Formats: sequence, structure tokens, C-alpha cells
Amino acid sequence: MEEVQRKFDDFSHPDVEAIAVIRGRMLQALQQYLLDRDFKQLLPILMSPITDPLNHAVYPAEIQYQDRRLKLTASMIFHKQLALTAKGHERIFIVAPNIRLEKPEIKDSVNHLLEFSQFDFEIRNGNMQQAMALIEGLVKHTLAEIREHCGEQLTQLGRQLPHFETAFAVYSSDELRAEHGDDFEKIMSAKANTPFFVTNYKREFYDRETPGKRGHYNNYDLIYPDSYGEALSGAEREFEYEQILYRMKELSMDLAPFANYLEFAKRGLLYPSAGGGLGIERLLKFICGKRHIRDVALFDRTVASNFLF
Repeated sequence: MEEVQRKFDDFSHPDVEAIAVIRGRMLQALQQYLLDRDFKQLLPILMSPITDPLNHAVYPAEIQYQDRRLKLTASMIFHKQLALTAKGHERIFIVAPNIRLEKPEIKDSVNHLLEFSQFDFEIRNGNMQQAMALIEGLVKHTLAEIREHCGEQLTQLGRQLPHFETAFAVYSSDELRAEHGDDFEKIMSAKANTPFFVTNYKREFYDRETPGKRGHYNNYDLIYPDSYGEALSGAEREFEYEQILYRMKELSMDLAPFANYLEFAKRGLLYPSAGGGLGIERLLKFICGKRHIRDVALFDRTVASNFLF
């Protein structure tokens, strides 16, 4: 019962209202920025025969429906690629809920949720430079909208939202790892004054390997400054059947669940594309100046949550 009382007290805190106002303005700004650039908004897919295999181990999130085993969405990466083939869907975005049942090893993370949302986008025939430029513009626009319309709420939170006038720097993971070791993202985030991109990570099979350069990848993360950590992951996408097969076999993946997706690729129906997924709760945490991601959510869905509600 003490936990219930503490939750009620949390609901009554003035910061809760301030965060809600900022959340609404933030989502409006994100969506309007892409709508003004001829993006089509899709509704999210919550279950499917396949979902993002991810580049780290999580517990399976699945349901049984009649004779089908369906996966809950870890990300909409495959549906984004498929949606780009629809008429008039050259540029798309989704406010996309994701379920990732993380292992308890990261229970102390201030940035991970078991249930979270991404501001997910994809550009047909896009490349990583176009996508990174869009991301930078999107973030700068959203922060400007919050400064203009949510001054009272930022004051309530004690947050002075920074201005980022210069272009976001771009680094290679190779050079940063050589200089700082495997914790380079954490170290660089603590040192940085502005968001920055890091390129070339080996991860999921659908991130495009640089043509003619094995072991190098056309992908990128956006990292917040002031120790706020990762904001977004994105990439150009593999779209050619033989290359997709090569990348899947390289990771010793079971091809059977992906049969329909592979058939689409085999017929040459997938487009080259680039996109990414911006963590909505992480952006809100950064804007509000909160240090733990549960502090911007009414209902705790962190890895260590006891699921009070």
C-alpha cells in the first residue's frame, strides 16, 4: 500500500503536468515537420509473424493466436521497407510502440524501457546523408518549438534547453573506439556540448554493408550531449536478395520465418532506402532535463519495474 501512496504522490507532482504539456508539443512538432516535407503517416503494427531480430538478446515477446505464433513488434523495420513499395509512400513515418523484453543485466539502465515508442521514418531511394540531415533538422525544429511554446513548463522543471546552432559532428565508430575503447559512446556523450552522429556499426542484417567494402556499414547513431546517451539508430537498408541472404547467413539466422520477406526481395520489389527510429521517451527525457527515463512516464516500464500498474 505504501507503493500505491507513493505513486499517487507522483501523480500529484507539478512536474507531471509540465512534462505532459511538453510531450504533446514535442509530438506535434515531430509530426508536423515530416508532414510539411510530404511524408505519409502510417499507423503502427503491433504483431506480426516477424519483427526486428535486434543485435542483442532479449526474451521472446510472442502471443499464440489460433494456430499462429505472432511476435509483438520490436521495431517496424520490415514493415517500413514493405510500405515504401505502396503507391504514394515514398516517405513515411510512424509513432511506433515497441516491446523489447530486455535481460535483467541492464536493470540499472536509465535509458531502457521494456515498452517504449519510436518516431520511426523511412525514405525511398534515400541515403544516409539525406537521413542524417533530416534528423538534425527534425531535432533542432522540435527543440525550437518547445522553447517557443513551453517556457513556463521548462521553468517548472528547472530546465534551460540548449540551442544547437552548428551542424552535428559526424564520427566513425572505428576512430572513437581506437581513442576511447568500447565505452566510446558514453565517454563522448559526457564530453559533448551538442548532439553528434557515429557511423559504421556492425549490427542487424538489414543495415546496409557499404558496397565494395566488406565489414563497413552505412549506418549511424545520434548521441545526445551531457551524458544523455543514444537518441536514435538508423541506416541505409539492404534491399538486394543475394546480399540479404549473405548477411542473414553471416549471422547464422533461421531463414524460414522470413520466407515472405525474402520472396519480396527475390522478386526485386524492395527499394533502396534509409531511415531511423528516434526514441520518443529519450527525447522527452533530454528536453525535460530528467536523468532517469521513468521520470517522464506515468507508468514505470523500466527493466527493474515491479509493474505496480
